[in-house]
This record gives sequence, structure tokens and C-alpha cells, in this order.
Amino acid sequence: MTFLSSCPGSQSLKNPTPEDIACSGCGAELEIWTDEFQLRCKGCGTITLRKRGPSCIDWCNCAEICIGSDLYRKLKS
Repeated sequence: MTFLSSCPGSQSLKNPTPEDIACSGCGAELEIWTDEFQLRCKGCGTITLRKRGPSCIDWCNCAEICIGSDLYRKLKS
């Protein structure tokens, strides 16, 4: 089986970038990375979840090999 050196569907997981979301408790602007799905607000302590849409880890048989076992297990949990 041949793998692409860089699957476009996994780029935001393998090379995370920051995103801004609003705290679900106080509305403060929070910075979360594309490979994270929750964080605690430093202001009010609320845990805020980032919406996670479908990604290659949900359907690709090669996802674990492509992004690595540790990251794959983290994201699947």
C-alpha cells in the first residue's frame, strides 16, 4: 500500500493552528488549537468544547498510520 506524504485531510491535525472560540461560561475569547477539543477558561474556569466536524479519522482506514498512533488515540477518545 502506498501513502501520500501529506494527506490534505489530516493537515489541521498534523500541523495544528490556533482558532478563537468564545468561552461557554463567560463569553471571553479563548485560543484553542485545531488538534484540541476542549480547554478550561482561565477567567471563569468553565471547560469549553470546540465543535468537531467529521474528519479523516472517522472514515479513513489509514488515519492511524497517517497521523500517528498517539494523536489518533487522543482524537478518537
